[in-house]
Amino acid sequence: MAAKKPVSRNTPPRPFHKDPNTLRILDAGYKLQKAGSLQQAELLYQKVLMAEPGNPFSLYALGTIALDRGDLVNAVALFRQAWATGYTHETVSTHLGIALQSLGRLDEALEIYETASKLDPKNPRFHSNAAVALAQRGDHEGALQRIQLAMKLSPKFAPAYMNAGMFLKSLGRPVEAVEMFERTLRLEPNNAEAQEALRLVKQKPAVEIR
Repeated sequence: MAAKKPVSRNTPPRPFHKDPNTLRILDAGYKLQKAGSLQQAELLYQKVLMAEPGNPFSLYALGTIALDRGDLVNAVALFRQAWATGYTHETVSTHLGIALQSLGRLDEALEIYETASKLDPKNPRFHSNAAVALAQRGDHEGALQRIQLAMKLSPKFAPAYMNAGMFLKSLGRPVEAVEMFERTLRLEPNNAEAQEALRLVKQKPAVEIR
């Protein structure tokens, strides 16, 4: 089942650190990474880890670099190490879930989203991402129930409506899918993905998945 890729737009904060030199290195690495200088950023993060092996932001940041390079197995390992330190910021949890989903390890991804949703029960993103994983596992009705929970938690969370539209389209329920895409566009008028999905579903009804 097609669905919008789970994402998280927030960058986790660098954890408080007493050593100003460590903070300077982390900030420099983050700036280099944002500028696309991944190799240089990687060297700085590794420098921090040599002095402080469990530094959560360095582990997380190295995980995102591995993810960008397509090294999903290493990304998962690094995200898990960061997560195990208690660094369970929304983006860390989401990136870990995304990497696991990309590897087809859906049960593990769902476990991460379940734990994250308990830590942050008002966050709709974890339920929305879990819905995508359920859909990938073939549980289409379960995916819809989970996405409805995300919408209930945050009626203005556009990705939930986008996902709901994709699920409904794949289930052969185009009229309901149109409503979801239109609601997405009311929240995000310039959402090109929703615009295209709406055009396609109006043009040709989806074939029901059995």
